[in-house]
Amino acid sequence: MKKLLVCTLLASMIFSTPVMAKEVGAPVAVYLEDSSNVGDPDITVAAIEEDKLVGEYMNNAVMGIWAMDKVTPVAQGGGVIVDGVATNLTFSVLKPELSRVYSAKELASGLGGCVLNVVKIKTPAELRFNVANVNFYTPGIMAGQNVKVFRFAEDTGWTEFHVSQVRQDHVVVDMTAGGILAFIEVPA
Repeated sequence: MKKLLVCTLLASMIFSTPVMAKEVGAPVAVYLEDSSNVGDPDITVAAIEEDKLVGEYMNNAVMGIWAMDKVTPVAQGGGVIVDGVATNLTFSVLKPELSRVYSAKELASGLGGCVLNVVKIKTPAELRFNVANVNFYTPGIMAGQNVKVFRFAEDTGWTEFHVSQVRQDHVVVDMTAGGILAFIEVPA
């Protein structure tokens, strides 16, 4: 019965309009890419649950966001350094609420910059840390590019995280907490 339900869901996704996201009023849709592996329905369903493309889900990345024409992909592949200790931890990269994307655009405009991407970073629930040094894979970023990373909190708004390194295709950030992050390019 479960397989029949999953196959029906997959068929409706492939041959009909996109499936809308959970957030009411946020026109975020999940599509299957031409190269999607629809052979494993569990992966496809998991991607849908995270409002991601299958490729985004498989690569722990956010490669596109509604309300942004041009997005620099952001992914995280593990190796997070927690309070100076190398680990094999990976932080999950998820899509943010649409309201945070608009808020990040306002922030970037005020800085004279442009939003590269907005992501929600989820840390392992049991992890407690002061500073986590996180290497984000950001294809297209050039060494020396002036990228700032800001975290959104309900009580304080946007606060800047320290970016310890910007190199070819990578932005390394010292994070003090998970949550919504805006990657913003600002003039030098």
